[in-house]
Amino acid sequence: MEKRILFISSFAESFLITALAKTLENGGYEVVFSQPHPKEIAEMKNRPSISILYLDNDATAYVSTLEYYAEKLSHQTIDDPVYFFLIGNTVELDIAYRSLPKSLISAVFKRPVNTTDLITQLDLISTGYNYEAELPGVIKPNAGGPEDSSKKKILLVDDDSALLRSMQTLLGNKYNVYITNSGMNTITFLKNHTVDLILLDYEMPILSGQEVFRILKSEQATMNIPVIFLTSKDDKNIVKKVLELKPANYLLKPVSPAVLNQTLDEFFKEQEKEAERKKKQAEADQYLEELESADE
Repeated sequence: MEKRILFISSFAESFLITALAKTLENGGYEVVFSQPHPKEIAEMKNRPSISILYLDNDATAYVSTLEYYAEKLSHQTIDDPVYFFLIGNTVELDIAYRSLPKSLISAVFKRPVNTTDLITQLDLISTGYNYEAELPGVIKPNAGGPEDSSKKKILLVDDDSALLRSMQTLLGNKYNVYITNSGMNTITFLKNHTVDLILLDYEMPILSGQEVFRILKSEQATMNIPVIFLTSKDDKNIVKKVLELKPANYLLKPVSPAVLNQTLDEFFKEQEKEAERKKKQAEADQYLEELESADE
């Protein structure tokens, strides 16, 4: 994906906006500005896939733009993905959520913006989520080339970018590792990709891991993908809720490399044993059917 951003603000020439845009440019992004006018945005040629709306002063002035994105995000397609970032203070954000559901937003940042976190989230989408390039610092045997078809595919889902990077580095040599940083990105990704296992954060904001799990289990294409939950709360009630969903397993964060590798090794070994058992059972059933047919 091209590293281009549509930056929407009524005050594009203000010091704060100019400084933020400069930081994004230093991070390798081309910044295209637009006023919060839906018609102007809709008619823009070569419009970036990533949009950032910077709320300032009167959030109600952005209602029409928020409603435009609510419609667009609700009907986006794989061929025309849309990623929407929202920046504002607590009051402005609460007003914005009345027009644009939080579940449709890729990431939310409160002012003053932590630019490091913002660029990290953008990188996860422009390089990590698209999977056409590796995350910076992550080296795999087939880096830059096609995935290794002999390796199992694992999808990591967490809003903690540091955790995603460390886990991808840890697992990247043994598995084809993909990452998404939100529930919506996960669902969108799985519409066009298949994986062997999902490691899913239970306590994600906006669209929780529990909600993502239920959506995946309700869809024919994803209902059989095994899920291992990641949770940072060693709480009896939380663990009970996790187990009630009947995932393949669950792990407590922070998880040590040894425990993570052992858990994945055991899971895939057990999966192979179950596949072999089903194969032998099917062969036995077929043999019995042939014997019964011969007797007739």
